[in-house]
Amino acid sequence: MSDTDDLIGDDPEMEKFADDFERHRKALYEHICGFMEDEEIDEAYLAQLLIDAAISMRMTAYGLGVESPSAAGLKIDLDRLRNEIGEFVREAKRGAEEYIRHVKEVRASAEAEGDLTSEEQRE
Repeated sequence: MSDTDDLIGDDPEMEKFADDFERHRKALYEHICGFMEDEEIDEAYLAQLLIDAAISMRMTAYGLGVESPSAAGLKIDLDRLRNEIGEFVREAKRGAEEYIRHVKEVRASAEAEGDLTSEEQRE
């Protein structure tokens, strides 16, 4: 698969979209992490909430965004969403080794500084 920079090329609109997407992604992630800490919920549970929210938002976007919404059209749009999510998951799987290396480094650093207890490591 091509590198993201290869896909964007010299298209200023695509570069702006990519920059905006990354900025929004980071801001949303920070907001969600704050919510997770405030509510004292774990990452796996939060992931389920986010999946539910993503589906609900997509259904709302379809219902409000087309001239004549229908159940059949919604089902087609939800199939598109499933395919989009599948692509995100495939991309994440391609980066699994690098991600795990990073997590192990962060955990080792936190443990060395005393920020991560043995109990947290087992979870």
